[in-house]
Amino acid sequence: MPITTIANMQIVPEKFAQYTIDRQLDKNEFVKSGIAVGDSRIKTLINGTPQGGRFIELPMWNALDATEEEDVFGETEITVDQITTKSARATLLIRQKGWGATDLAHVLGGADPMGAIAELVADYKNTREQAVYLAELKGILDGTNGCLKDHVLDITSATTTAISNGASLDARALLGDNFAIVGMVFMHSATYHYLLKNSMLDRVQNYDPFANTVDQYSYLGNRIKIDDTMPFIAYEVTTSGTSGAIAVTTANIKAIQPHCATTLEVGTSYVKKMDKPVYETYFLGTNSFVREEGLPQGLIGVETDRDKAMAEDYLYYRWCNVITPYGISFVNDGTYTNTANKYPANIDLATPTNWELTLDHKKIPIVALKHTL
Repeated sequence: MPITTIANMQIVPEKFAQYTIDRQLDKNEFVKSGIAVGDSRIKTLINGTPQGGRFIELPMWNALDATEEEDVFGETEITVDQITTKSARATLLIRQKGWGATDLAHVLGGADPMGAIAELVADYKNTREQAVYLAELKGILDGTNGCLKDHVLDITSATTTAISNGASLDARALLGDNFAIVGMVFMHSATYHYLLKNSMLDRVQNYDPFANTVDQYSYLGNRIKIDDTMPFIAYEVTTSGTSGAIAVTTANIKAIQPHCATTLEVGTSYVKKMDKPVYETYFLGTNSFVREEGLPQGLIGVETDRDKAMAEDYLYYRWCNVITPYGISFVNDGTYTNTANKYPANIDLATPTNWELTLDHKKIPIVALKHTL
């Protein structure tokens, strides 16, 4: 079968982009489970954003005051209260990626190379989107400065520090009478295997499209999402003479610093591995995130190009999302870690001071448990 090249495929940008979006949503577990929900009004706001625009306002209704007693039917007039509104600010997330024909060579020889490429792009976007959710959760659930720090249960100083069903239920109880809306749990693979080994997971039998039995597991009735970029602390500062001390160098600081609670310095700091690393596990409910996709004015979503001198074809893809925790505003004014960026990277989404509550915190179905294994 002759190999199809990017150059001789008739890519219609709008159709290719929409097909990719559709396939991504079909596979997106956050959308399918109701953790992330779309809103056509937000899509309209994204599409109406002028070129260079970076933020949109998300309108929402204030809750009706239920502390005052209602009127009793009789001869007196009904008391009329106002229904008021407020808004939360969300940032546009505009990301881009390019691929050469060699990156896509294994699908260009198929019967439907266009569809195969769209499938690859959809899988890629879902993987990267999961990193966005996790970055935002890290920011808002920071135990010191996060706007949802009251939703963090830290049992690492308790008599029993390991994750347990009881501790997980206590974490969910931080939502008060909204605890029942939790439906997904985000955990590190080490936490997952600890729970599995200790028979704390529930086995659920499902069937694939070929009617084969597929075993899956849930935790306290929650769908499980495993991600090894979940926060955990595995190193503590020590001195050079301590047994097991590791000198912090330019070669290892990038691997060690994210898992050490103390800021380290190359050449002077020493760390050692903790006997019991501290992990974080997140519990999420329906409508935890608002998620929508669009194309601001002036943004070209899909393009192809060819380097004639190098005989190389390229596919460029740009996309724009709003992915924001429900009831929380993004308050950064547009100054980011990389000063060249006009839109936030994941490191900025994970910065606690970039987020601010706009709702009663108990109405936001997101909690965290800090624990050992």
